Amino acid sequence: MSQLNKKFLISGCGISWSGQERRTWVNILRAAGVKITDVGGPAVSNQWILNKTILELLNNRYDTVVIQLTSIGKLDVEVTDERMTELVQPDPIRNFVHKNVWPSSVSDIHPSKQLYNKWLYSPSLEIEDVVVKLRLLNAWCIQNQIDLYVYQGYEIAWSTDQIQLMSSVKLDNTILHYEYINSEHYKYHDHTNTVPCLSYQFALAHKIATM
Repeated sequence: MSQLNKKFLISGCGISWSGQERRTWVNILRAAGVKITDVGGPAVSNQWILNKTILELLNNRYDTVVIQLTSIGKLDVEVTDERMTELVQPDPIRNFVHKNVWPSSVSDIHPSKQLYNKWLYSPSLEIEDVVVKLRLLNAWCIQNQIDLYVYQGYEIAWSTDQIQLMSSVKLDNTILHYEYINSEHYKYHDHTNTVPCLSYQFALAHKIATM
C-alpha cells in the first residue's frame, strides 16, 4: 500500500467511523499499519465532519486528510438531561449520544424536529456552508502541503456554480451509497444498519490506499 508511511486524518459518518461495532475501511487501513486519527462519528452531519477536521488540523500535523461527506439534512444537537429524556431516549432510530451530541440525523419523531424541518431547515444554505468550508480547507491544505481527498457518502445536489467553486478540490464523483447498493457486496448487507458490509469496506480501503 502506498499510504503506509503517511499520517492520516479521517472524518466521516457511519460509513467510515472506526469507533463502532462494525468494521470500516478505516479499521482495515489502521490494521494494515496506516497511522490514522479518526474525528468522525455515527450519523453525524457535514457540519461535524468538517468542523472537527479543521479543529484537529489547527493542533496537529498530517500528511493526508480524507473527508467522507454525508447527506444533508442532518442536525447535531447538544445534549442536556432534559433533552436526553425528551429527545434522545424515546427516539426509535437515533437513541444514542456521541461526545455529548445527539446526531439526530433525519429522525423527526419529536415535534420539535418536525417543526424545524418544516419552518427552519434551509438545504441550499447547508450546501453553501459545505462548499465554503471545503474551498477554504483545500486552500489551507495546499498552503501546508497536505493532500486532501473528499468522498461523497451520499448524493448532494451541488449547483453548477458550486462545482466550479470546488474545481480545485479533489472531489471523487462516486456516490459511495449508490456504488454500494448497486454492487455485488450488497447481497451481504445487514439491513438492521446502514453501514456497508465488510467486503465493500475492503474494496473501499483498497481504493483509498492506492489513491
